[in-house]
Amino acid sequence: MALVKIENVSIERGARVVVRDFSATLEPGKITAIIGPNGSGKSSLLGAIAGDLPLIAGNIYFGDRNLCELSDAEQAKIRSVVQQNRNYWLSYTAREVIEMGQSGEALLKVDEVMLALEINHYADQRVTTLSGGEAQRIEIARALIRDSEVYLFDEPLSAQDSASKIRIINYLKKLRDGGKTVVVIAHIDKEALTWCDQVINTLAD
Repeated sequence: MALVKIENVSIERGARVVVRDFSATLEPGKITAIIGPNGSGKSSLLGAIAGDLPLIAGNIYFGDRNLCELSDAEQAKIRSVVQQNRNYWLSYTAREVIEMGQSGEALLKVDEVMLALEINHYADQRVTTLSGGEAQRIEIARALIRDSEVYLFDEPLSAQDSASKIRIINYLKKLRDGGKTVVVIAHIDKEALTWCDQVINTLAD
């Protein structure tokens, strides 16, 4: 189980520092929400934890290993990432996209996750015909079928109706109960995040 430590991290996007000297500890078996106004650096921080954005200062650790010392293959084994927006250009089916590039172990969970998210009824539908919320659930399913130590979600509830939000939150709780580290970027008031164990809203300070 991965303890994620963020130590004095600063991140630059373009010519602007969007995260400055930020530190936090994200414990396994916890759901952490990162909230704040637009432009406060939430998605940039998630990208840095995912290893997709470089740091200009500080360090991020997964357990006792520095993220910068992990290869791309090692990072891929540790974390699953769901970006906020995904546009599909090729007419694969929903199931084909979920299964694409996955391990044999992950493929065994496809039906379970699709049923839990109630996306099984459009498994054979072309992804280019899906709504924004439906496509978002496809990307969430791709992450959930993988057995990762850390799950990183950029606003996974943003395009969902009330029923879908509940299903996604329940699955995140299931990950937490299994000892996983779950990080969620949320554009939601803190009072609505009672299902989270830790809420970080200090990025804009």
